[in-house]
Amino acid sequence: MMCNCDRDVNCRPQEHKDPTVLVVEDDILIRMVISDRLRDDGWSVIEAGGADEAIAVLRSGAEVDVVLSDIRMPGSLDGIGLAKFVKSERPELKIVLASGHLPALNAIEHDGFFAKPYSAERVIAHIRTLVR
Repeated sequence: MMCNCDRDVNCRPQEHKDPTVLVVEDDILIRMVISDRLRDDGWSVIEAGGADEAIAVLRSGAEVDVVLSDIRMPGSLDGIGLAKFVKSERPELKIVLASGHLPALNAIEHDGFFAKPYSAERVIAHIRTLVR
């Protein structure tokens, strides 16, 4: 921990904050596996089962650095709708998309795409390049 002040008695050392990934995946097993792998790699992880839950997390003020989202999910929005929301409401966030189907992503602003089944190591390496 480091202190950013000169001999201020009320100074508190700054906490080191691990980057946070919001994992949005309706398949609980896939979500658990990638979330656990991210945590093992030193990331903070928030999990959401769909876009509606993810938007609630983002609107809550939670500190998030990257959103990793499946594209095909039930609910009022799919991953593409979530990507549009993120880029319009929280443009500083990076969004990485994944799907078992190859969607047309030309008109969608995103920071990476992985076809399922994906390698957790490759996804984590890519996320690391976006944040660290």
